[in-house]
Amino acid sequence: MSDCVLLIKYTITYLLQNNESGYIKQIKEGINMKLAMGCDPAAYRFYKKLLERMKEEGYDIVDTGCESENEADGGKYAEIAEIVSNKVVSKECDYGILICGTGQGMAMAANKIPGIRAVLCYDVFPAVLSKNDNNGNVLCTGAWFMEKKGIDFTMAMIHAWLFSGYTGTHEDGMLALSRLDNKKYQEVM
Repeated sequence: MSDCVLLIKYTITYLLQNNESGYIKQIKEGINMKLAMGCDPAAYRFYKKLLERMKEEGYDIVDTGCESENEADGGKYAEIAEIVSNKVVSKECDYGILICGTGQGMAMAANKIPGIRAVLCYDVFPAVLSKNDNNGNVLCTGAWFMEKKGIDFTMAMIHAWLFSGYTGTHEDGMLALSRLDNKKYQEVM
């Protein structure tokens, strides 16, 4: 088992022993969350390995595609990001996970959907903070980078993100984001 996975497991064990409230209690009682996941053709092979691992660990996954690495991209990332984001906003799924080559396109596309707070992460620490401080509800990452770190590292990052909870310490910022969701902007082109 990788050092990163062990670190996450030790952290969760410590938190379980020292905190009986909030999201830690949810972990202790058993995770019952539904995740929407999707990728574009650039991330297909890595995504399939990750999807298999997530299912092995018992996650309830709604797989939104794509169909193969040979699909013509042509903006497929935007289509998949919209599908996953709508499943999160509608509460059909608790959270979303999106993967493309870099994660950038997925994050940009997902953040166009009102109510989505998509975060782009390549490591555990920013993944945790994106949930603690900004209440992220869609995790985006890049296959080209994460496949070098490996599935174990990627799973550790996903676990850290899923098991983190919003602390409420940045409520003013969250209200500002909600106001932006409701604003209508003229197209500038």
